[in-house]
Amino acid sequence: MKRQTIISLVVTFLILLIGAFVFRSLKAKKESTVSKNPPPKELRKVEVSQFPPSKTDNRIEIDGRVSAYEKINLSAEVQGKLIDTGKKHRQGSSFAKGDLLFKVESKDDEYALKAQRSLLFNAITQIMPDLKFDYPDAFDKWKQYLDAFDIERNVRALPEIGSDKEKYYVGGKNIYNQYYSIKSAEERLKNYNIYAPFNGVFLSVNSYPGSLVSPGGNLGQIMNTYNYELISPVAIEDLKYLKTGQKVTLHSEELNKDFAGTVSRTSKQLDPATQSIPVYINVSGSGLRDGMYLKGGILGAALDNVSIIPVDLLVNTNQIFTYQDSVLQLHSVSILKIDGDSAYVQGLDGTEQVITSGNNNLFSGQKVKL
Repeated sequence: MKRQTIISLVVTFLILLIGAFVFRSLKAKKESTVSKNPPPKELRKVEVSQFPPSKTDNRIEIDGRVSAYEKINLSAEVQGKLIDTGKKHRQGSSFAKGDLLFKVESKDDEYALKAQRSLLFNAITQIMPDLKFDYPDAFDKWKQYLDAFDIERNVRALPEIGSDKEKYYVGGKNIYNQYYSIKSAEERLKNYNIYAPFNGVFLSVNSYPGSLVSPGGNLGQIMNTYNYELISPVAIEDLKYLKTGQKVTLHSEELNKDFAGTVSRTSKQLDPATQSIPVYINVSGSGLRDGMYLKGGILGAALDNVSIIPVDLLVNTNQIFTYQDSVLQLHSVSILKIDGDSAYVQGLDGTEQVITSGNNNLFSGQKVKL
């Protein structure tokens, strides 16, 4: 039994020894499938386009809210009671240019003015005898003045003085003082009636017939319904293409209607938040309303030798990637303006193959393939 165990162990050892020898022999004959050379580097694929320069229209986008060009606060210049004009003005009431909006009771001042005219008439009447004998050449014109004198109407200009002696004599009778006092009163009497300076509507009415008003009292606010103004921010780099008097076409999407406008002025102050300049545009037309939103554009001076490229192709502010002989290169351009997703640039002759497939992880000198 012991002998059989020893024989089994010896046979097992010989079998393992032969197997190890065979395994090593086969392993030595097997060739490796892994190349000893470094793996080839995969080139990135890119897309290119060409952007030949041309003369390009320069459209500057405009948008903003419309506001009335004229909003006026009406104030009383005299004291008295408001009387009925025959029209019941309320907020939103419309009126035409020249309509009587407010009327203040003026009978007391009218009577006082007539009394002043009567005094002037008497003063001139008293100097007529002296004029007839001392200044016969002046008598006829002063007589004609008296004949046409009407206390109910505004006094006419005094007769033209023919000599210094006549002037001194008339002045010594206090004629000039009375005349100009009357003219002042006549101008003051105009303040009792307030007329509409334009076609418009009432934004507010603060006083009604029967109310007692005083100088400076607020009667209401009116708005011109024909002339409006739109304020639009414009990029500071576009300001050089604008000038006063340029025509603007504005559009209302709500009304589906176009309105004609004109650049009236540009602000001298820069908005620090947006780095833009407010541009003021006069616009008029039926259908406009205060607060309406309009948008449109201004055709500025045409841009010569300009290429329009997608703005996301720009790197380092003013450079783009180009493809040349399988290698990427950075090409500098001059940016004239940026309008939304487009950049207007100079510096391309149209032969450059500009990378358009994205700039992520690209670098100058990188080898790529189309």
